[in-house]
Amino acid sequence: MLSEGEIRALEGQIGTAVRDDQRHHENLQNLLQQFQSLLQSYNGLKSDYEEEKANREKWKNLAKGQERNPFVLVLVDGDGYLFKDHLIKAGSEGGVTAAQLMSESIKSLLQERLPDQANQCRVMVRVYCNLLFLSRTLARAGLAGNEARSLSAFTSNFTRSQDLFDFTDAGDKKEGADFKIREEMFRLFADNTQCKHIFFAGCHDTGYLSLLTPYIGKRDRITLLKGASFHPEFKTLDLPIREMPNVFMSAPLGERQPPAPAPTPAPGFASAARAPVCKHFQKGICKYGNICTKDHTMPGQQLSRTHEDTPSQTLSTARHYAEYLPTTDWMAVIKLIPVNKDGYRLDTYCPMPAKGAWETYNRRIKQHKLCNKLHLGGECSDLDCEFDHSTSDVDPACLAVMRYMMRQRPCPRGPKCRSIKCYLGHMCQKEGCKCVKWSKFGRDTHTIDITVTHWLAPVEHDDHSETTASEANSGVKLMEFEKLPDSSGEGLEISLVPERTVP
Repeated sequence: MLSEGEIRALEGQIGTAVRDDQRHHENLQNLLQQFQSLLQSYNGLKSDYEEEKANREKWKNLAKGQERNPFVLVLVDGDGYLFKDHLIKAGSEGGVTAAQLMSESIKSLLQERLPDQANQCRVMVRVYCNLLFLSRTLARAGLAGNEARSLSAFTSNFTRSQDLFDFTDAGDKKEGADFKIREEMFRLFADNTQCKHIFFAGCHDTGYLSLLTPYIGKRDRITLLKGASFHPEFKTLDLPIREMPNVFMSAPLGERQPPAPAPTPAPGFASAARAPVCKHFQKGICKYGNICTKDHTMPGQQLSRTHEDTPSQTLSTARHYAEYLPTTDWMAVIKLIPVNKDGYRLDTYCPMPAKGAWETYNRRIKQHKLCNKLHLGGECSDLDCEFDHSTSDVDPACLAVMRYMMRQRPCPRGPKCRSIKCYLGHMCQKEGCKCVKWSKFGRDTHTIDITVTHWLAPVEHDDHSETTASEANSGVKLMEFEKLPDSSGEGLEISLVPERTVP
């Protein structure tokens, strides 16, 4: 039998064993909790790693795809960049040839701009234009047929001939091509890594400057293509400027001077010998331009009149003016001033509106008289102008009537006016006008040559000599202006930059 001391000692050992077992259990529980927490952290990190790995593989595959299909984009405003004469006149075959020439020209430029990637890059071309207006303009120049959208055979074959070439009709609205280029194509591809370079052909319109301004100096990204009416402000962008002389016209349509009909020589005078016609010009391949010694005229074209004609011989018809004067739509596109060989400003063709147009105009002005300065000149700086400045509901018939009425008012600057905003008359377009005493225009404006020989950059002036806002918008009240001194125009500098003032 155990003694009292042994029993107490055994009891102490049992208590120690129980306490040790309890501590061991607590330690085991803590260890299990730490392991569970560590396991959760591990699983979270493993999940993040797998996700990051998947994303990295995705971007690597995307980058490989982008490097696999590089291309360059050519954006062309077809309303301002016209293809060479011989290409347009060739119709459907000309469209195929134009596409081939453009492809070769761009690949040649790529050798300069991207020598390391030139052979890998494909060429994507997007040309946007108002096909109806462009066809009409080229028809008047004798380069296309007279049917509506006569240029469609050229454009459709241009599109079919190359996989990535598209010649698109942007619609009949004024800024259709601008919108497609500015809002859609350029912004879509400007930051696309697959698009290695953009060749921009829209430098005739300063409206594109705001689009290109964020890319000033990015010569490795954008190249400007020079056309017939290149605006000098684009030089401030510090971007490379190149030409495609075998694809686009080098001079606006208005600078082509048709030959004068041989006048019947007066008794005792020999008729002056004329230079031979330049056949290369008629094919659109004359390399001498304005310095060519031969006559740059197209077949069937004739001068409107000569200074030797008597007043009775210069009585003109509406058809005569329609044949030689540019259209208002064309002026809105090129934004230049047409002048004849003597430096006299010529107006756009402005026929008498139809009866329905006058009725529409009369109904409109009964509501609120339209502002001529805004709707015809493009802007009105009079903050207190009492006339209607709304543009959303103005019928084109109203504008035609307003333009016709204001063209009956002589411009105070006369034929030397160079303002693109001027909507007054600079010549008489009245059919069969005999320049009698009551004519508002001087006799000189009835006998000037109405053939457009040059297009000048506009020069804006202050409005001190203009009519007041109320008078400018009256459309009826006439003002008396001092007669400008007569000038033959000798010494006038004809160019696409602001000209010197001729006394």
